[in-house]
Amino acid sequence: MLKGTVENILEKIKKHRSLYEQNEMAVREQVINPLLRSLGWDTENPEDVQPNISIDEGKGIPDYVLIKNDKKVIFIEAKNLSTDIEEKSDISPLKQLARYCFSEGMKYSVLTNGVIWILFRSFEEGTTVSERIVWKTDMESDGLTAVIRKLNTISKESIENIENLINKLKILDEVWKSLIEEPEEIIKGLTPVFSKIIIEGYPDFKFETMMIEDFLRERIKEGILSAEEIEPEHTNTQVEENINPKSIKINGNYFEVRKSLEILTNTAEWLIKKGKLTRKECPIPTGRKRNLINTEPKHRYKDNFRAPKKLSNGLFIETHFSTAGCINNSRMLLEKFGYKGNILEVH
Repeated sequence: MLKGTVENILEKIKKHRSLYEQNEMAVREQVINPLLRSLGWDTENPEDVQPNISIDEGKGIPDYVLIKNDKKVIFIEAKNLSTDIEEKSDISPLKQLARYCFSEGMKYSVLTNGVIWILFRSFEEGTTVSERIVWKTDMESDGLTAVIRKLNTISKESIENIENLINKLKILDEVWKSLIEEPEEIIKGLTPVFSKIIIEGYPDFKFETMMIEDFLRERIKEGILSAEEIEPEHTNTQVEENINPKSIKINGNYFEVRKSLEILTNTAEWLIKKGKLTRKECPIPTGRKRNLINTEPKHRYKDNFRAPKKLSNGLFIETHFSTAGCINNSRMLLEKFGYKGNILEVH
């Protein structure tokens, strides 16, 4: 049920992004409430969910209080989609919510703009608010299973075991990081499987174990280094990597291209002329930490664009992609603004 709800919400956001960027109530009613219901919270039942409950000493009013067995178990603060809920100023949404929680003794709280969800510990001596973030998930860029795994920690069924679930997530992350830092265990596990496939498929060729291990070691390191460079998947629009485009057509408009990056820039310029691509739409993400288009040539955590191009309206677009990546990102961009990705044809 949660999987279907997340998928439906992502589709709504794709079609009505501008509404959710401007209207917090729409985010609450059409994004957050359906998710809470899928997590087992009855948003129509005040024994489960109470909105806008004033807390003691005028400290503020969290948007949601989740209740189980007559006990307040978690606060949720909602913002519209255009709000940067990760900003770190003294008046940041995260610090505002932390103050609510401290006055109530609430151990965990959630901050969301509908797409990005952050679970954090409300207080922990000697730490900043940012250091108390337990997990963050971005429904538009994280994998669906990762989104569900994290959101399930605040389900009604799981909320009483939240500490145990958080520790499990932490253990998974720690084990994975240790494998990434020292991938020899992965190599040892993969080598016999790899060798078996070679023997069965290519019996006339003999490979030394060391050769296979070195190959796997190189590939694993390449995969780790490029993990943040993963390009968006569009199952209906995947393109062969060896394509050498000469022109593109967008909804009947032809553009000559000399380089693959011009697929991206021409698509962006077409959207600018249509009045769709403006500063208020930025940043437009691609992948977990990267931005495709932004008001400055910076990714999500302020890393510089690798191959920035300035568009006619002053926005910057990242063009550091393979040919297939340029095509897939262009189609993703069209879909974001309500067009079908396949109106982009590559020749």
